Amino acid sequence: MRIILAFLFVLLCGAILTFIARALAPRVGLMAAPRDDRWHLRPTPMLGGVAIYLSFAIGYFVFAGNLSGAYPIMAAGTLLCLTGLIDDLVHIKPYTKLVVQLIAAAVTVYFGFHLPWVNYQWVNDLLTIFWLVGITNAINLLDNMDGLTSTVASLALVAVVALAPDTASVAAPLGGAAVGFLLINRPRAKMYVGDAGSLMLGFGVALCSISAANSTRGLHSAVILILPVAVALFDTSLVIVSRLVTGRPVQLGGKDHFSHRLRLLGLSPYQVLAVAVVGSIAAWAGAALAVRYPLSEAWLAVPILLAFVITWAGLLRVDPYASSTEQTLEVYRARGV
Repeated sequence: MRIILAFLFVLLCGAILTFIARALAPRVGLMAAPRDDRWHLRPTPMLGGVAIYLSFAIGYFVFAGNLSGAYPIMAAGTLLCLTGLIDDLVHIKPYTKLVVQLIAAAVTVYFGFHLPWVNYQWVNDLLTIFWLVGITNAINLLDNMDGLTSTVASLALVAVVALAPDTASVAAPLGGAAVGFLLINRPRAKMYVGDAGSLMLGFGVALCSISAANSTRGLHSAVILILPVAVALFDTSLVIVSRLVTGRPVQLGGKDHFSHRLRLLGLSPYQVLAVAVVGSIAAWAGAALAVRYPLSEAWLAVPILLAFVITWAGLLRVDPYASSTEQTLEVYRARGV
């Protein structure tokens, strides 16, 4: 009951703060101009990340039973939110953001957040830093379509809480903040999350997944770590492999994410979000089944994982770089979808 109350309280705070941030964004110059790798056609407020951060902070300090671990979490979250906000305002170099992410990850590892998978502490620390930075960027890369980042992040957090309820003190308020923002970020979005929000959300999801993985050991730990964020990993791996195969720079933005490919296949924005929801729920179900190993029902997770692989391979065959693709994108833009 306390988990549900925390979620709803932060959702309400997030919704209120989101509308306040929307009104403030034009006054501070935080407006997202139309870009080639985005769908929007008019300047859109981009202060949603601050609303998410503030609502999460309020909920976390109100509902966390033990605040002894709050300081490294909030320090890392604040650092990433501020860095993202600066990037939203003046655009900083990608390697600068990477350095900040490494610092935030190192801070949390120093204060005891790590994956105890092997007998060598330095290896565990490196694995943890790699995971924190990797998932932070994977969630950040999902910020390519209205509502996608907040939808995937909130569902991942719900899955984490369901698999490991001890993570609720962080995951529940962060998920509530994401859902509160989704009320205004759904298609057509009236405000964007910006790097201030996507970096902090990604880091929070990664941190919660590590805490969940540490609730068990062995194969179960890996399952709980990976599957709740399967949709984000699906998208990142799809983009990286696609760009490597076609000889394109991996670090540049583009319209080659799974959301763009689904749009090229004729899906509407809400249908794309529905696919993301189905994928997130399927990954959650796969994790819930897999952790029951060695019981026989654990094998039911195999067809779910196989469906992810088949879908990934199918979307890889969709060519977002062809000249006809650009014409298709312009048709979508002209329709105002």
